[in-house]
Amino acid sequence: MAESSEHDVTRLINRWRAGEEDARVTLMDLVYSRVRAIAGQSLRHTPAATLSATELAHEALMRMLGGDAPWENRKHFFNVVAQATRQVLVDAARKRSAGKRGGNVDRVDIAAALNVSGGKDDATLLQLDSALTELGRSNPRQVKMIELVYFGGLDRCEVAASLGVSEGTVDRDLRLAKAWLRTALES
Repeated sequence: MAESSEHDVTRLINRWRAGEEDARVTLMDLVYSRVRAIAGQSLRHTPAATLSATELAHEALMRMLGGDAPWENRKHFFNVVAQATRQVLVDAARKRSAGKRGGNVDRVDIAAALNVSGGKDDATLLQLDSALTELGRSNPRQVKMIELVYFGGLDRCEVAASLGVSEGTVDRDLRLAKAWLRTALES
């Protein structure tokens, strides 16, 4: 997204928060293609999902647009998009697996859970979500990084900018988060 668009997103969020309803429509027009790209990226990591990129983007946006515009700026908005995308995928996986095997989930390792080239089935996605929730209790920034990379499709430079940390911190935190998740999923 171009720099002027970045400023436009923040400006539109502020206008919407000030009560300008037309700013909401303009904001959605401006960010829709990026949200759909994020959804597509998430689906590449989760091929077991039965949603299309368009359906995932729409569902994530619907969840986000339920009330007022609680976002502070463009970075915050796209952080919330990554969270909403993760939640939509997890909720869909829960629904699909609720009737299967009594809803029980088999253990898998982190390589399968975070393998970019491989797919995650519903059980793996649910385990990963549970492990991320647990990790979030002690290190929410690491969870945010995992969400932004694996569910938001951001690269390390974008994650660093979004969270206001160095790329080295992103690399270090992602390594630590993956190690923690590996241990949690294997135990």
